[in-house]
Amino acid sequence: MAKQLKAVVANDDTIYLDGQALVERDELVDALKAAVESDPDLILVIEPQQPESYKGIGKVIYASQFAGVPIESLRFTMQDSEVVSFAELQARGPAAPG
Repeated sequence: MAKQLKAVVANDDTIYLDGQALVERDELVDALKAAVESDPDLILVIEPQQPESYKGIGKVIYASQFAGVPIESLRFTMQDSEVVSFAELQARGPAAPG
């Protein structure tokens, strides 16, 4: 079974990867590369603390691609705590206003 690695987006600058605070993109890339080398099938769960932390969420996605995490291995935690794949997120379409 693939290991789940949680990337908590505290804000646009700080990401907690399995509890370790990472601020610089290169730190995040290096940590994700090590995780992929350890378990190529890992699942990376992106969990924003505030839904408007777009820069921080983008930072994790960007770093994950540099580190070699397959897009199929990315998951996103919704505001209601549901964890979905990016394919599921895309299939849902844009969020309804309101």
